[in-house]
Amino acid sequence: MTFDIERFRGAALAPRQATVPVPDLAHWFNDAPAEWIVRGLTGEEIARSNEASARHKLVGVAVEALASASAAQAQQTEALKELLGYGASVPEDLAKRLDHLVFCSIQPVIDRDIAVRLFSHYPVVAFTLTNKILELTGLGADVGKAPHSTATPA
Repeated sequence: MTFDIERFRGAALAPRQATVPVPDLAHWFNDAPAEWIVRGLTGEEIARSNEASARHKLVGVAVEALASASAAQAQQTEALKELLGYGASVPEDLAKRLDHLVFCSIQPVIDRDIAVRLFSHYPVVAFTLTNKILELTGLGADVGKAPHSTATPA
């Protein structure tokens, strides 16, 4: 029993996807079903997420450097860092999960601000979504499905 490298090389592989019901967010889906589509992480995204702790500290230092040393501005600086998800109180696991949600949300596509807001106000929904992302990642690629095409310049 050997690994068939040529067959592996020629296989159509695409990230696994799942549609996750999010009834707690139904208010923001207008007339559409309250569903969030996510996919599994790539190897690069896993590595980037694992570096979240170092990046988290670096952004915090950068935000502090932009503010002056006055006490009022120091409070504003810390509030800004917390709002962006880079404050001292943000656990490493949460920093990773923020990245996971931003990287792997297919519909809707979100940015970090939305991920922070979702984790702040709907933590169970956010953890459910990131747990599904980790589950899909663990299952590996979806064999036999062509990856989504990307836009090509004219």
